[in-house]
Amino acid sequence: MRTWRNIATSLALGACGVAAAQDTLSLDQAIRLALANEHGIRIARNEAAVAHAQATAGNAGLFPRLDATGRGTYSNQDTRLDFAEGIADVERNGVVNTAFSGQVGLAYTLFNGMGNFATLERNRLAADIADLRTRAQVEGTLGQVIALYYALAALDQDVAITQRILDISNDRYARQEGRALLGGAGRLDVLNAAVDLQADSTSHLLALQRRERTARDLNVLLGRAPAEPVVVQRRVDHAQGLSEDKLVQDALAGNVQLASATAQVRAAEVDERIASSFRWPRLDLNANYGISDQKNGVGLVLGTYTQGLNGGLTLSIPLFDGGRINTQVEQVRLRAESAQLAEEQARIQVERDVRNAYTTWRAQREVLRIQKDAVRTATLNFERTRELFQSGQVTGLQFRQAQLDMANAERQAVVAGFDTKVAELTLLLASSGLLPALGVRP
Repeated sequence: MRTWRNIATSLALGACGVAAAQDTLSLDQAIRLALANEHGIRIARNEAAVAHAQATAGNAGLFPRLDATGRGTYSNQDTRLDFAEGIADVERNGVVNTAFSGQVGLAYTLFNGMGNFATLERNRLAADIADLRTRAQVEGTLGQVIALYYALAALDQDVAITQRILDISNDRYARQEGRALLGGAGRLDVLNAAVDLQADSTSHLLALQRRERTARDLNVLLGRAPAEPVVVQRRVDHAQGLSEDKLVQDALAGNVQLASATAQVRAAEVDERIASSFRWPRLDLNANYGISDQKNGVGLVLGTYTQGLNGGLTLSIPLFDGGRINTQVEQVRLRAESAQLAEEQARIQVERDVRNAYTTWRAQREVLRIQKDAVRTATLNFERTRELFQSGQVTGLQFRQAQLDMANAERQAVVAGFDTKVAELTLLLASSGLLPALGVRP
């Protein structure tokens, strides 16, 4: 029995010693680490950078294309030329022929139904949507970081509670053993104390295990090694004076999911314009300035040289394509209609989510208040029962019940505090207030 008790106590003291040796990780530090290191955020930022790189006038075809080309040939051949009657044939060995040419060519689409301008707008919208995805990734990741941070703080309190309960059970077991030796208590009381000590030791070990697992999860989000020791602040501050109507207004104005749905509507409208542009004529300009120099070692023409400007316009008019353009236009029109419906749905869902989150947060605050009162009551009851137990006026079972009541009240208060913070976090996420509250820009 003493071996079991000593193992549990040494583990707890060892964990406390490690925690004390580590620097405390503040929530601000955790947020900065996640923003800098979390892989999902880094990937989202890279994808947004790619989208912005594509959102240029040149990529949309608004700028002309200018190319320079050059060509050179050389030949050394044995040549025989057979001419018409009256002209002597020519036969030579090692005839050298050379040809060199170079040109600068310009190609530019003068008109294509304004499709190039619509393409530029579409690419810019794609960049905006990528930014919103990055923001959503940042919000989601920071939400997980904060939740795990406060979960770790709650588990630290749980470990402390189970440690205190374990210390009380150790003291009770020692007292019962002492009384049994003096004849003041029976072996049944000692066995009951031993059973309770074993149960409390197990609870404490499980609390330590949960804390270690949560610490690893937090480290992964921070981009650190899972085994990196983590010590967090136990203080949890709760928001005050949140207005439901104000939160709903903020959500409708800035919720990232709603903003993404609105951006998809705009993108679908631009896609309609791009599809419709294929119905218009297309006018292309082509021009080039070139130089060509060719020299022949034998023949009637021994050399040619040209230099000058060439240019032309190409007009193409879509007369009939089997209805492909009409089909494409109809498809994007339906997608635009679906995007509008999705936006309306998102607007309704966002308001519902905010109001539900507010109701949960308000209820959790009341639960937290009640649980704090319960802790005070249970603590007073336990202190009084312990005094009576030490004087022999109550049984070990009565003492144990008071101990369990206090432990349950304390642990429920810790859970209520964590649930209240999670409800607050959910409310801020739904109302687009998390990043402003943290002072973070995606």
